[in-house]
Amino acid sequence: MTIRERFLAVVNFEQPDYVPYWYAPGIGLAHPETVARWQAEERYPSDFDSLVEFWGAEGYYTLPLNIGFVPPVPIERLDLGDGYVLIKQGAAQTRELADNADRYTMPQFVTYMIEGRRHWEEEFLPRLNPHDPARAIPNLEAHLQAARASGQPVLIPCPSYFGHLRSWFGLDRVSYLMYDDPALIHEINRAFTDVFLAQADKVAGQIQIDALGGWEDMCYRSGMMISPDAFREFCTPYYREVAGFARDVGAAVVDIDCDGDVTELVACLWEAGVNMCHAFEPTHGGSDILALREAFPRFIICGGLNKYAMDAPDPAAALAEVDAKVPPMLRRGGYLPSIDHGLGPLAHYRNFWHFMNRIREHCGAPPAPFQEIGPPAA
Repeated sequence: MTIRERFLAVVNFEQPDYVPYWYAPGIGLAHPETVARWQAEERYPSDFDSLVEFWGAEGYYTLPLNIGFVPPVPIERLDLGDGYVLIKQGAAQTRELADNADRYTMPQFVTYMIEGRRHWEEEFLPRLNPHDPARAIPNLEAHLQAARASGQPVLIPCPSYFGHLRSWFGLDRVSYLMYDDPALIHEINRAFTDVFLAQADKVAGQIQIDALGGWEDMCYRSGMMISPDAFREFCTPYYREVAGFARDVGAAVVDIDCDGDVTELVACLWEAGVNMCHAFEPTHGGSDILALREAFPRFIICGGLNKYAMDAPDPAAALAEVDAKVPPMLRRGGYLPSIDHGLGPLAHYRNFWHFMNRIREHCGAPPAPFQEIGPPAA
């Protein structure tokens, strides 16, 4: 089977030649600072530039769409002189470490990008013309050729209907807007949906789309940041349009990335026609993939394996995490094993080696480069 054929077999609850370890957008494998420490302290082989190749992971070919602001909102980077930088984009300002792209930290929001209705209408809505000639997808033909040659399932990005609004307005302001000016939330989500549909239609006539992928990050460790009723009002109508497009073009999944405990969110997504999610963080007892499989037998689950199991001093916790979850999930189908996001700086290479080796044993997968090299010494 090709990677695409294998993926389609899994998400259609059929029997593939083996179940792959899935490298989903936003999950990653390990943070750069983690790999740098592995190379310095734990004899990680430095001749493998690609973590995906080394660990035998499989994933989508992401075909880019131009569904953001056109022209983009300019970004300015100011050195604060104390190891931090200030990133300015529109009215937004975030303070972060100068090398934050390689560090396991979150930026600190100082101000947010959109201040209210008038600011939206004057500065941002004009950047969402679906028919702007400047919205052409750069290097589209080259991407189409690469996607066809890759053997991977083809994914196109779809909009976020809460996560981006939270980033642009801040959680407090967007929460008040749902009460004070709900029409504005709908106008924003309508505008992004129209841009997406116009872009996706252009691509759908040239290649078979297998998946649509979005991002929300609208949950934290205790559940959703908004109520299910608010999701149904502000997000569901637009997700139904996205899911309808997916059905019309024969795409197998609409896959949404979300942090936190997604238990409530999965129910909302399923109602809205979305049939897949990652990464199912199990921290603090949330996102229990075994319970969610019982509640939603046909929902496609990617992830759910606790990254912190790799922080223990020996591999026992990592192996227990795999053995408790992967075999029963494989028996029910519609499951793509993966950790819940990238490994942090306390994770051990040796533990992750045994973790990945055990997954491939359960999945019947062929040897990957990390297995051919062998386990690191204790």
